[in-house]
Amino acid sequence: MSLTAFLGDDELRKQEALEAAVAKWQAETGGDGVCQREVWFGDDMRWEQAAESFQTQDLFASRKTIIVKNWDKLHPAHQKNLEEVFRSGNPTVAVFISAEKLDGRSALPKALKAAGALFEFKLPYEDKIPQWLSQRAREKYGRRLNLIDAQLLLDTVGKSLAELDHELEKLDTFLPKGGAITAADIQDLVSPLKVVGIFEFQKTMGLRKKADMLPALRNLLENEFKDAPFIVAQMLFGHFLTLLKIRTQMDQGMREQEIIPTIKRPPFIVQKERYLEQALTRSAETWKKLLTRLARFEIELKQGRYPHRFEVEMAFAGMV
Repeated sequence: MSLTAFLGDDELRKQEALEAAVAKWQAETGGDGVCQREVWFGDDMRWEQAAESFQTQDLFASRKTIIVKNWDKLHPAHQKNLEEVFRSGNPTVAVFISAEKLDGRSALPKALKAAGALFEFKLPYEDKIPQWLSQRAREKYGRRLNLIDAQLLLDTVGKSLAELDHELEKLDTFLPKGGAITAADIQDLVSPLKVVGIFEFQKTMGLRKKADMLPALRNLLENEFKDAPFIVAQMLFGHFLTLLKIRTQMDQGMREQEIIPTIKRPPFIVQKERYLEQALTRSAETWKKLLTRLARFEIELKQGRYPHRFEVEMAFAGMV
């Protein structure tokens, strides 16, 4: 049975592994060297047609590749029928299935695992993504990306590995070959609208620029964080927590060059976004009160306590 399964919620690495396996199979030409490729989707396919294709020799190719994506969206009974067909074997056909998970009641996972044909790809936890980014930049693009700058890229783009890799590819395309990826590069080239929205809102709130607060907030709520104001609250909580740490250290007499290494932000960003100036706009005690207020606000947003946009806007405005 030439059947291989790729599982997990990490769509980027899962798809890359599947394509590598397909390429390997197609490279093992044999015969006339021609290999037909078919792609089916579990959420809208007819299993009988896939079964017929598996059992039928292609008129123009000696070998065939069948890829079934979203296998877990196929009806369980139809999965079982196809499993039986694929088990019958066909030396000229290789089947590759992709799914988030397989039915544990089926015999298929055990058989695939025993044959060494089951591969799983799970998304890394968020705190591990900077490490993944640094490794990805080094291995795929031959570039250095330190963990602090990788964290900036994560904060800017979000947790989607596919989107993060797209931004790495963009950086690799536009930057001089072989050089490191820096915070300045990320600030200049990565998703400019998202960067401006996030950092501008944080800076506006930190510097207490009341006139600029509402346009910056609306930019977030109408675009990147539409219908998810609680995420904006989470982001602002993290930013205010950093500002509290800075203010506390400044009150203790620490200087900028001593503070920057402790807050895990690129010096370029700290200076450009005026973190120390932001920290000085409130006392440490006031920052603590704002953090308590933000934590409560986030919970209330998740509970649906602010159904209207103007209520959300007024709540944020009360923190400027």
